[in-house]
This record gives sequence, C-alpha cells and structure tokens, in this order.
Amino acid sequence: MKDWKEEYESLARFVAENPGIVLTPAEISIPQDLREEFYLRFDNIRAALVDMQYSALPVDIDSLCSRYMEIEKEVIGILGIEKITMPVDLFSFLHTPKAGLARILYNGLFDLAQGKTTPDAFESRSVADLCASASELFRLGYEWWAALTLIKCLDPDQSFRVDLDSDYKPVLAELKEISFGRQAHHPTMRIPEFVLHSQKLGRYVAVKMAIAREVETYYVQYTPPVRPKKRTGDTSSALDSRVMLLSFMPSPEQIPVIADIYDRTLNSPDWIVEFITESEFLDPDAREQVRVHLNALKPTRGIYLVLMDHESGEVPQAADNIHPVPVGFDEIKIQSVVEALG
Repeated sequence: MKDWKEEYESLARFVAENPGIVLTPAEISIPQDLREEFYLRFDNIRAALVDMQYSALPVDIDSLCSRYMEIEKEVIGILGIEKITMPVDLFSFLHTPKAGLARILYNGLFDLAQGKTTPDAFESRSVADLCASASELFRLGYEWWAALTLIKCLDPDQSFRVDLDSDYKPVLAELKEISFGRQAHHPTMRIPEFVLHSQKLGRYVAVKMAIAREVETYYVQYTPPVRPKKRTGDTSSALDSRVMLLSFMPSPEQIPVIADIYDRTLNSPDWIVEFITESEFLDPDAREQVRVHLNALKPTRGIYLVLMDHESGEVPQAADNIHPVPVGFDEIKIQSVVEALG
C-alpha cells in the first residue's frame, strides 16, 4: 500500500519542475499539455488515502455494493429496461466504491496543493470526511438495494412509466429506465414514477420514491396565494434519503395523483416503506418523524419500517399502523412484507 504523503511529494516535485503550473491560495492554472500527468499524480494521492482508510470505515461497503450490483442486474432483467440511473456520487460509490470515495477528497486536496492547509490538517479532515460520507452513501445505497429488492419481490410481469397527457392527466408509457424521483414535470402535482403489475399480489402497484424530508409537504393546510409556475417534482438528481410510497390501482387507467400542493388534494398511498437504522428506531425524535409521515399521508395499510442493521430477533411495535421489520440484507424479510399485503 502506497503512502499518500509519498504520492503528494511526487506531485509537488512535478509542480516544481513545471513553472507553468500555478497553484497559489488565490489561483489555479494548469497548462493543457500538463494536465494529464498532473491529474494522474493528483488521483494517486486520493487513491492512496482511500486505501489507507478503507478497512477502518464504519460500514461494510463491499457487502452492500456486491448485493446492490446483483439486485440491479436482476431488476433490469425482470423489467426488461435499459438501466437504472442515480446521482453520480451514489453511482460511483456503489459501482466503484474506492473511486467513489476518492471524489470526496477533490476539494480538500486542492486546498493542500494551494497552501491553504497543512498535510496533517488535510489528512485529519479527509479521514473525517471519508467516514461521514461512507456512512451517508451506505445508507442511500441501502435504500436503493431494499427498494429494488422489494420490486423484485412483487414479482412484476408488466412495468410502465407514468407520463402526463396534454390535459395533465397521468397516463402509462413505456418504461426504459428507473431513476428514483424522476417523473413528468408539473408545477404542483406529485405523481408516481412508474407502475408495476405484481403477479404476487395480482394488482397494479404505483410506485413513488419521495424524498423523506418532503413527504409532509404533500399535505398543504392552506391554499397558496399564487399557483406555482416553476416545474418541480422531479428529484432524481437529489442525493437524499427517500421513502417508498405504494398505491394499489384498480385498473391501468386509474393512476393516482398522490398530491396537488395548490389544489390541496391528497390521495393517500396504500402503504409506505421507510428505511431506518436500529439506533434511529430507538430514538424518540426519529420515531416522531415517522409519525409525522403517517399523519400527513395516512397510508391505509400503514408504514413498514425496514431496519437496515437488524436481521433477527423481535423488535417492539412502534405505534399503531407502524410496523418495524428487521431486515438487514435478508431478502426473505422483504418478501414477508409483500406477502403480508396479499
């Protein structure tokens, strides 16, 4: 394993040997003909630092990534779609975890190269950033793994994208890719992203992966003074925690509009799936946030809490209509959630 400081000395020598490169606290200038070599050495520093810290990170990244890659391939095959897309930082983390983590060190390493910080301060900051980012990206990656696993457990034999027609009525269209949070644009409507026909349940199921912190805003207690004009609702580029809203559909034509934040209409989903750590489950403030979602959206079958880091043993009931399920990476536990809805 190479020492990152040795790699940094290599970069410093290269900069010193090429006076055309300017790295000061106020300026960065790298001539075009020197950029390839500069960034090769620059990236070697980041890679060495990630290698040094990787085994000490607080989450099991390799287990998550291997499981995610497996379920991604399965769901693409089951649905017959082209790909599953996600924000670039999460994509890099799940597909090439060390390269994904190295992205986090980009700005800090330039601060060091520009003389804005010291090597020891850079290393200390980098270790803290890697630990924090690994934990955050692990959580987001787990949410994607669990959501795709639930989709697989629904045993879908048909899949559709949800679009809007010229009258802004939701209609089914061809589904070519999944990107959680992506939906047809409308200033105020929040609609499902895609629809599956579940052989397991014998029903059409509309799916929306909403940003967790936005769920309670779907219920508006007063009419906004002006109808919004900006097109919002597509959150597919947001690197944020999500909850899964699922609605049963009587027919392919009856696609629910989950909420219209101007007209103050709300169609409660049939069930919600949230993802939570065991420590959060034991935290009254975190449980209160789940109750906020329950009271705001009033899912008819309640909220299923997927405990990310707990696979076995009994967990206490959180509250009426909130169902904690110890899952970890046990696909059978997610299958049991689907079967309970049959």
